Amino acid sequence: MPCRTLPRRAWALKARVDGAAVGDRTSQNTVESMRRGGWIRISLLALGLLAASGGPPVGAEPRQATFLKTFRDWNLYVARDDVGKICYIASEPVEKDGNYRRRGATAVVVAKFPDPKLGIQVSVQAGYPYKKKSNVQMTIDKKRYELFTDGENAFAFTAEDDRKIIEAMKRGRRMVVKGTSRKGTYSIDTYSLMGFSAAYRAMLDECKNP
Repeated sequence: MPCRTLPRRAWALKARVDGAAVGDRTSQNTVESMRRGGWIRISLLALGLLAASGGPPVGAEPRQATFLKTFRDWNLYVARDDVGKICYIASEPVEKDGNYRRRGATAVVVAKFPDPKLGIQVSVQAGYPYKKKSNVQMTIDKKRYELFTDGENAFAFTAEDDRKIIEAMKRGRRMVVKGTSRKGTYSIDTYSLMGFSAAYRAMLDECKNP
């Protein structure tokens, strides 16, 4: 199945949660829990910001995002760059399992972009490089979806897949994401979908006007 063209360059977007800053690293995005406050680094590649064009517009610079509100287990953020206003919601796993030794920050992100070509996208940030050409399994309640991988991130294959996943997330209670690293280790992350619907509506409302 053909998938979206991905950029060669990834930027990082720092989103402040209500707390003091903690140290971060570009290679291993180690952060404290969002629920305890601090910073979480979300890759703009993971957000799919550059996915349609294959690169940033000339002069465009990433900006620090602003934490707006928590909806149970999901948080809403907003940021602006030279392209326009970006809104996204993100959540960390409530449970982590696997045979890996260590990994960086892990999150599922749903983002709305000012460019209609990008629209609304679902992505996973694994905290480790995925095995090349592997797919990620995302199970929402009993429905399974496949995402393709690129580096440390996974994406829905098409905009229609994004739509189906989001609809399932609205109705669901639990989401499980399974992935395999380039070292052959695996991870099984469980996410709560409590608060997702309200967070998603708030994201759409916040980004009505770019």
